[in-house]
Amino acid sequence: MTPLKLTMQAFGPFAHTAQIDFTRLGRHPLFLINGPTGSGKTSILDAICFALYGETTGNERQGSQMRSDLASADTPTEIILTFALHDKIYRVTRSPEQQVPKSRGEGTTVRKHSAALYDITDAEKLITAKTAQVKTDVTALIGLNDTQFRQVMVLPQGQFRELLLASSKDREAIFGQLFQTDIYKKIEFALKDKASDISQAKNEFDNQIRGALQVAGVTSEQALDEQQTAFARQLEAARHQEQNALSALNQLKSEIQKAQALNQGFDRFSQAQSALNTHLEQSAHMAAKQQQLDTARNAAKIQLPYVNRVNAAKQADEFQQKIITQEKARDTAQTEQQRKQIALDAATEQAKLLPELTKTVYQLDSLTTKLAEKQALEAKIAEHISQKQKLETTQTQYIAHKEKLLREAEQARQAFEKAQTEVAEKPVIDADIARMQRLATDLNQLETLRKQHQQALEQTPQKTAAVEQAQQDFTAAQQQADRLEMQWHSAQAAILAQKLHPGEACPVCGSCDHPSPAVLTETEVTKAHIQQARTEQQQAWQHAHQCSAQLDQHQTLITQTEQRLNELTTQLGEQASMQPAQLQQDLQAKHDRLQYLSTLNLEQMTQAVTTLNQRCEAGDSKLTELQQQIVANDSRLSTSQEQLRQLSESIDPKRDSVTKVNQEIAATQQQIDTLNQTFTTAQTELQQATLTHANLNSQITTNQELLQQAKTQLTVAETEWHQALAASHFNDEQHYLDSQRTEQEIQRWQHELDEFKQTQTRLEQTLADLTATLKDAQRPDLAALDATLTQTQQTYTDARQQLDTIYSTFKRVEKVRQDIAQLHAQNAKLEQAYQVYGTLYDVASGKTGSRISLHRFVLGVLLDDVLIQASQRLSVMSKGRYTLVRKTEGFKGIAGRGLDLVVEDGYTGKNRDVATLSGGESFMAALALALGLSDVVQSYSGGIRLETLFIDEGFGSLDPESLDLAIQTLVDLQQTGRMIGIISHVADLKEQMALRIDVEPALTGSTVTIRG
Repeated sequence: MTPLKLTMQAFGPFAHTAQIDFTRLGRHPLFLINGPTGSGKTSILDAICFALYGETTGNERQGSQMRSDLASADTPTEIILTFALHDKIYRVTRSPEQQVPKSRGEGTTVRKHSAALYDITDAEKLITAKTAQVKTDVTALIGLNDTQFRQVMVLPQGQFRELLLASSKDREAIFGQLFQTDIYKKIEFALKDKASDISQAKNEFDNQIRGALQVAGVTSEQALDEQQTAFARQLEAARHQEQNALSALNQLKSEIQKAQALNQGFDRFSQAQSALNTHLEQSAHMAAKQQQLDTARNAAKIQLPYVNRVNAAKQADEFQQKIITQEKARDTAQTEQQRKQIALDAATEQAKLLPELTKTVYQLDSLTTKLAEKQALEAKIAEHISQKQKLETTQTQYIAHKEKLLREAEQARQAFEKAQTEVAEKPVIDADIARMQRLATDLNQLETLRKQHQQALEQTPQKTAAVEQAQQDFTAAQQQADRLEMQWHSAQAAILAQKLHPGEACPVCGSCDHPSPAVLTETEVTKAHIQQARTEQQQAWQHAHQCSAQLDQHQTLITQTEQRLNELTTQLGEQASMQPAQLQQDLQAKHDRLQYLSTLNLEQMTQAVTTLNQRCEAGDSKLTELQQQIVANDSRLSTSQEQLRQLSESIDPKRDSVTKVNQEIAATQQQIDTLNQTFTTAQTELQQATLTHANLNSQITTNQELLQQAKTQLTVAETEWHQALAASHFNDEQHYLDSQRTEQEIQRWQHELDEFKQTQTRLEQTLADLTATLKDAQRPDLAALDATLTQTQQTYTDARQQLDTIYSTFKRVEKVRQDIAQLHAQNAKLEQAYQVYGTLYDVASGKTGSRISLHRFVLGVLLDDVLIQASQRLSVMSKGRYTLVRKTEGFKGIAGRGLDLVVEDGYTGKNRDVATLSGGESFMAALALALGLSDVVQSYSGGIRLETLFIDEGFGSLDPESLDLAIQTLVDLQQTGRMIGIISHVADLKEQMALRIDVEPALTGSTVTIRG
């Protein structure tokens, strides 16, 4: 964040409008905010912090307290800050709660705290005008809340040591926000939740195991096993007992079946014997019947006159009998008529129950309607519950989709911010490409020089060898010339020796003794030979001289090349060791990066973020609508359930089934139909009895007339019969009558006689067969066997019931054991999972080992990077005495582990707490820490750009040399592209820094002037 323009009106000591245009100070300036004490230097920082967050730098003063007492009543207090961030320009306006004149009348009224945030990069666009939301959006844009802003970007007066002396917990919050390490916290929380879920699930399974043991009525699994073993033995014994009882029962049933069959044989024998005796008793009767049959056949010859007389008598008798019968029937009909009248009276009395029964049927029909309504309500409730489940499922899907959209929107926003950050790299990359191209030229030149130097070095042995060879050739030529010259001189001596005589003096040496006179060699050496050798010697010398000169020239060239190499290497520094090929790769990577940045379409990405946000808002609308549907469905469900409760209360609990009610209706209706049918039948039967009585009276009168006619015919027939009887051999009429039989009777007698003979033969054969079958057999006692069967059946029933009871108990215990086994299996899986997730959570949360959480471990690594950068600056400012290091021992508990600081004193060689530093030393340490933090945050580029640093006072605590070192450190930092503002009234700073914002106090309010 870089401030561009600050406008303060009626704020603090500034009674009127004071405007600071930071752009007039240049790009990334190092400037001084100067002025006497109380002039309003710190108020400038208060205004920046208040505009952004609604809080002052010291946090001791509220925004409402910052209104200038020197301002006129009609001048409202207002702060306007324009700042740049990520290639965008924003403007934030804020006014504290204050008293303003009423628009009408006299007096004042309270104007509430208000704020607004605008994006004015291209055109003015309102981001938010909600006071609370402005602080939230600014925090999101800058990446720092107000406390962290004061600790990192603004070092307020009296609080510059706050970041240095912050607790490990506070430093964890600051660094976590700066480096965006929430992911490691989320990992800890996720592992904690997972381990907790597993532990909870395991406890639930343990509770289920205890519950299962309680169901079995035991307290331990060992007791359950013992119980199952006991039940198994009881079950085996009960099965054996049931099988024995069943075998005894089946055996007894078989014996009873045999006894019944034997008893039936005895019964058939008795029946056959009795039947035969009874049959034989009819033998005399059958003989008499044979005689009667013969007499009957004789009587048939005079049957016609007798038949006529008998018919006439019969007719008369029939009429007489009819009259008697009809008179009896008339009496009976009269009695029946009276009885039917009584039955009708009884049916009429029972019919009085019909209205009550009909009312019962009506009530039952109404109850059926209620039961149908109840079923409909239950179906409706089930439908509402199903609809609720569907809506909740849809709601879950919507929420998941919304979360996905939110993640996509967040990813798109992060991608957009990343793209913004990356696009800001283009000028840097252009500069890097230009620098790398120049470096490539220098490296190519360096490589050429290295190759030339290498080639020269490689040629040096050859040239040295050539010089040595030339020297050897020269020496050999010289030696050859000297040898030839010696040989020539020797030859001359030999010639002289030939002229020597013993005792004569030698012309060369003057000696008279010649012990070894020179002798001529075979090869003759002439002056020409010597001249030729000397010429070759001269040529060899010239060649050696030439080679030596070339070697010297070559050595000079090497020296010059080495000198150029050293100069170029010194000029390139560490870059001299870079390979051109690697540089070309890096250069190509820069070009590729630049080309990639050119493809980034921020407008399209902005549109994508906007679209995703709109889709999220649409998802919220759908979720709201779905929630309304859920509420409406729940209301309908509640209403239906209440209706069902009221309806259920109005229904007899004994008649809670439509089937039962229908059966009761059918029974009642059948009773009604029976009563109606009985009444109708009684009426019909009474009418029929009355009609029968009348008919019988009419028939009696008719039959009396017919009887008189039949008596006349009987007299004539009797005369004819007596004449025929007298002519026959029968003694009298009775004799004839006794002998007379009908044709059918005669045939029947003949048939009976034939059947008698056949039956006698069959019975005699059956009796003979049964006698053979039942030989030596006794009739069984079936009553005793039945009593034994009843007892045996009861024994088997008891054994079966006992077996069923024991088997049911055994299966229940077995089911409990199976359930417990399954629970143990699931518990084992949970224990394995907990060993993983629980251990990971213990490690990540700092409960094991060094007892440092994962989040603090990561922050500790980042803090180490910060301390490396900070210590470099602190070491310079403290002239090598102090460096900042992270505390690694001497902790109490785990709360302070990982992020505490100590200072390493180079004078004593010991570490001590940063709180023991003096005021000036603390200022230098805090400044170094803030600058180091700025460097590391920038390098990690986590979306937070610390481009501005304000330092309020503290320089007065430094001696001149330390002050110079601190200023030089800030100058070095400013040259890396940061705006640095120093608030101080130290005179030396005013003389050293040309860029200044002078704050001048006055009776009418302070004013601001930019100088430099």
